[in-house]
Amino acid sequence: MTSCSDVDDSKKMEKLFQQLKSKDQKKGTDWRLCFTNLLGVAACLVSAILRGLVPATSRYVQDRGYTAYQIILFSDALVLLVALFIVVYHRTNILPTDINQGVRLVFQGATRLLGMIFLFKSYKLMPPAQVEAIYDASAPVFVLMLSCIFVKENPTRATILGTLWCIAGVILLGYGSFVNKSPSADTNDVVLAIVLTVIGSLFFSIYAVGGKILLEYTPRATIVTYTNTITTVSAGIAACFTSSVWRLDPLTATVLASTCISLGLGILFYYFSLKLVEVNAVIALLQFRTVIAYCLQWAILGFAPTIYDGLGVTCILIGTFYIVIWEVIVRRKQDQHRTLMKELDLQATS
Repeated sequence: MTSCSDVDDSKKMEKLFQQLKSKDQKKGTDWRLCFTNLLGVAACLVSAILRGLVPATSRYVQDRGYTAYQIILFSDALVLLVALFIVVYHRTNILPTDINQGVRLVFQGATRLLGMIFLFKSYKLMPPAQVEAIYDASAPVFVLMLSCIFVKENPTRATILGTLWCIAGVILLGYGSFVNKSPSADTNDVVLAIVLTVIGSLFFSIYAVGGKILLEYTPRATIVTYTNTITTVSAGIAACFTSSVWRLDPLTATVLASTCISLGLGILFYYFSLKLVEVNAVIALLQFRTVIAYCLQWAILGFAPTIYDGLGVTCILIGTFYIVIWEVIVRRKQDQHRTLMKELDLQATS
């Protein structure tokens, strides 16, 4: 009798131990998922802040004789060097596994190059923050359509609502710039700048969705290496034929260096966030760079903000905060619920 009782107690203790261990593993998994979401959102916001510095600084450099091709050449060469260092350090095989992957990598570089050329050209025709506002207002719409078609990634209602807040803010910023444009502004230049900006936004959206697809089966270092090799070589060839100014005064050279470093680091953080967060949320969070662009445009180029700018910034902050809360807290609860349902399903089948 005593031996049977000891065996039963032993089984109960073992079962209790297994339950406690399962709960600990579940808690560890939940915190890892929460940390991953938080890390992705943080990387995306850092990318937005860094890339928000680019419009005003690049316009400053272009006004002093440098071309868009030169800026792309230096910034993408910097990113390429970092990617090559990572490839060599980890001994990563960057050869495409098949023709389809190779074509996608080349297409990724081509869409990025075209998107950047159209965007930098627009900076010369309109105030750069206004260009950034139109660019960021167009991108979520294109990405929403492309991601539903090619990635089969249905955005959540929270992401859509946060995106709409951001778009409303961007529209207010753009409208304020139109209302307060200088009398000397050429209407034809404004129209051309809008067209170029929307086309550039379309290419960027294709680039973003294509990057999301490639990240499913391709290392980040491989994507960055191929993409920036194509943009660096192409921009370098174009710069040799179109650029006449290469030497700059110390101040302009410093601004150029800050532009290239901000753009390069922004790209690296962007790819890091794209792996962890859904593409629609990434594009929505990147609209935060419009706020940085307007602040820096006021400081460097002298374009004073208006009441529309204040309302627009407020809307973007609301949309950004909404998406951040969703990605960090609500998604964690969804993951917990999904894990619980799986456990209940396993228990029912066993």
